[in-house]
Amino acid sequence: MFDGYRAGLAANRAQLYIDIAAGPFYGFNRPGAKISQRVIDNWWRQGMMGGAKAHYDCIKVFSETDHTEDLKKITVPDAGDA
Repeated sequence: MFDGYRAGLAANRAQLYIDIAAGPFYGFNRPGAKISQRVIDNWWRQGMMGGAKAHYDCIKVFSETDHTEDLKKITVPDAGDA
């Protein structure tokens, strides 16, 4: 998956940000999902404000770094604590 993101970023960054938002990120690729073009457009807008090199480096870090110990430090309150 991450190799595909790298390739998409290099080939057509603008299209990659449409494809990610229109599909897996928000779950719009699931059967029966109600697609919001405004959400997709906003994701694209935010993505295009960043630099391609920073985006490429982020994909690299996210896909190649073991974040297990950091994730163990995150606590989530029970629903009854709200």
